[in-house]
Amino acid sequence: MTEKQQSGTGKRTVCITLESDSGGERIVRRMTGEWFSKGRHAYLRYAEPPEAEMGRTVTTVRVEQGEVRIVRHGDVSFEQTFVPDRRHYGYLQTPQGRIELETFTQTLDVAADGPDALLAVRWSYELSVMGQAPERCSICLTAVAVPE
Repeated sequence: MTEKQQSGTGKRTVCITLESDSGGERIVRRMTGEWFSKGRHAYLRYAEPPEAEMGRTVTTVRVEQGEVRIVRHGDVSFEQTFVPDRRHYGYLQTPQGRIELETFTQTLDVAADGPDALLAVRWSYELSVMGQAPERCSICLTAVAVPE
C-alpha cells in the first residue's frame, strides 16, 4: 500500500467499481461506499446493490499488501480470504442454507492509481463450491474518492 493509504485514518466517501469474471460471465457493478484505514489495512464498506440479489447485506473488504479478506453481514453472510499461492476455505450463508467455498489464489495486486484513486485491487483465483470442480475467476475492485 502507498504511504497515503497507510497514514490516513479519516473516512472518505468513494465510488466503487467491482468487475468480476467467473466462468466467462463478466459482471460490472458500481456502488457508493466508504474507505478508511487502520494501521496497515485499508477498508471498503458498502451496501450490496439490488442487482446483486443479496437483500440488505453490507460488505466489508479488508486489504493489505498480499491479502484481501471479504466479509458480508445481513441477509447474506459470507467470509473468504485471498492470499497468493494459498488455499483458503470460506462460506456463503443464505436463507436457503450454507455453501462451503474453497479458493486457491493465483495472483493479487494492490495499488493506488492516483490522487483520487484510494485503492485498486486485482486478483485471480480458482473457486470450488461444495467440492465441485474449480472454476477460474478474477476480480478488479477500485475505489475513487468522491469530491467533497
